[in-house]
Amino acid sequence: MTAVTSSRPRRARAAGAVLAALAFVGAGLAAAPAASAAPTVYYLDATSGNDAAAGTSPATAWKTLAAASAHTFAPGDSLLLARGGSWTGQLAPKGSGTASAPITISAYGAGASPRIDGATVSTGGAVQLINQSYWTIENLDIVSDSGTDNFGTLTTDGTPRSGIQVRNTTGNSTVRGITIRSNRVSDVNGCFHCVGIDAHVNGGIVVDTTALGANFDGVLIEDNHVQDVGRTGITVWDASYFTTSMTSVVQSALSTNVRIRGNTVIDPDSDGILAFGTDGAVLEYNVVRGAGQRTIEGSTMSASAGLWPTRAMNTLVQYNEVSGTQLHGTDGQGFDVDLGSTNTRVQYNYSHDNEGGFILLMGGYSSDVVVRYNLSVNDAWSGEKGVVTFSWGVPAPVRIYNNTFVVPEGSPANVLYCDGDAGACASSTPGAWFFENNIVSHEGTGGYTYPGLGTHATFSNNLFWGQHPASEPADASKITSAPGFVNPGASGDGFAVADSYRLTAGSPAISSGVLQSPHGLRDFFGAPLSTTSAPSRGFHEAAPPASAPDLVDPASAWDISTAHSANMVVDTSGPLSNMAGDAARFKRTNNAAGFVRWDAAGGDVVTIQSYLFGQPPTTITVVALDGSGNATPVTTSASAATPTTNGWTARTITSAALPSGTRAVEVRLAAVSAWAVQLGTITIG
Repeated sequence: MTAVTSSRPRRARAAGAVLAALAFVGAGLAAAPAASAAPTVYYLDATSGNDAAAGTSPATAWKTLAAASAHTFAPGDSLLLARGGSWTGQLAPKGSGTASAPITISAYGAGASPRIDGATVSTGGAVQLINQSYWTIENLDIVSDSGTDNFGTLTTDGTPRSGIQVRNTTGNSTVRGITIRSNRVSDVNGCFHCVGIDAHVNGGIVVDTTALGANFDGVLIEDNHVQDVGRTGITVWDASYFTTSMTSVVQSALSTNVRIRGNTVIDPDSDGILAFGTDGAVLEYNVVRGAGQRTIEGSTMSASAGLWPTRAMNTLVQYNEVSGTQLHGTDGQGFDVDLGSTNTRVQYNYSHDNEGGFILLMGGYSSDVVVRYNLSVNDAWSGEKGVVTFSWGVPAPVRIYNNTFVVPEGSPANVLYCDGDAGACASSTPGAWFFENNIVSHEGTGGYTYPGLGTHATFSNNLFWGQHPASEPADASKITSAPGFVNPGASGDGFAVADSYRLTAGSPAISSGVLQSPHGLRDFFGAPLSTTSAPSRGFHEAAPPASAPDLVDPASAWDISTAHSANMVVDTSGPLSNMAGDAARFKRTNNAAGFVRWDAAGGDVVTIQSYLFGQPPTTITVVALDGSGNATPVTTSASAATPTTNGWTARTITSAALPSGTRAVEVRLAAVSAWAVQLGTITIG
């Protein structure tokens, strides 16, 4: 069977859009040059350059990608491509930077972004790095269309192709410090079935590992525009997420410090944004539209989702908009917490018009999912799945609370749905889950099927409005009156739509929910939440307290913080006299730097009870993150050291007020002896 496209019309790829491949072939991690060597800026000019020139000024610029690819760059060096220029082929420079001196590929001059066309690249990325650390790739325009049908079929495979690809192919090694930002990547004819690799690992921007024990530490993919690529828009893929069993995620094997934020992905052949094999990944402020444009009918991996983690731990998914994901037999959700996901938070997202629904929750060997303060409008519109779909049982525990789900008139969408065989919905399905404080505005014709009641499912304080099928869950505290939206029926692109689903005065949803613990600091719109008064139902807190209450984390579990580095753990060991009797603290498992992250707001002050052995309080720092994830160090002061026992001291560290626009805060521990710096109770307010 040949590859088929969706029955829905799809915008054709731009004719002749066969743009550049920058491929970083081979080259192991290069040794740093002597400390006295000054960084060098190299220039590339497709019009007036000369490969025989020095390349170290605009007047002596190189001309071709081959010249740049033959060079081994040193820490701190830059390669700047002339704006308005266009190259065909692959860019594959050599060398590695350092944490303090990364190597940068960027643009210079005036005009359009430098364009690299990978039409002639046989496989891999138009821009490619292999086993190279500390690189920044920015301000490029990249295409890579070979001009042939490379999609694959049930019986034939295509060739992997990507716009930007960064690979780690060396076993038991870590590639560090990769930044990919402000690029445009489009028209990449990657394969849906591929020779030699999992097909998810080709497309627009790809960061992947291929060897046992290989991983990444420090990947930032931000503010890129990715459009019309196959198979995946953006992916970070660590296939070495396990040590012995593929169904057992091993934390120490995962890639760390991965952030994918502020990107726009339009009409990828399959998935929009994917994080596979990560610990502590943050996926935020992204827009994904039209995922799942093509498929191979009858294949074993025909499905797509908009934005999703899998084989991952401690993932934070927030402030994303995902829409228009198409369903090909299965999946088709905007969001997916997929197999092997532990401690995943999905919050403050806007999902709409996804054929397969808002979110897929996969059981199996997954656990600990929180889905809160999200808005879903016209999801699961085909009626084949649910707005919320369970598969393979329950990734217990699951807490679904304070979301607003809108099913418009005439939609056959199921609100809750169990995918797969009867066992997925059996009353004996293990795993507790909670559906509380949600608003379901249901004016369609679908129903509810869900994993069993009794000890497994709890429905409490929801508002069910509109149609009430017999399968509607029993809820002793349910409300069935109209929620009182500002502008019911609103839909479309952009977070501004969410304003239409705020609650108006007199809504029965106001202050009628049940307290959640923990619940974070704010609702979808940033309004503070009370820790003592009943919340509103749905994603809008219409009766916030006059001031946000303190957030207090006793450092005894990971249910209050929203993210942390892989080397952070809860320590309950003794003697407790060293820690002034504090029975649980956060500490690191190794001497590398670490962090813990919480929701926060401008004006908040962070107070940290710390325990130190021979370390100054400056080993603990506070960093504020704004709505785009930009980090701002915050000054701190420390109390006088109070001796405890065995050489330990206790100190209280207090930050200055967090700057305006803060949405999160991180407490960071410097790279010093792991056991000698521990965090006790953290208060933010």
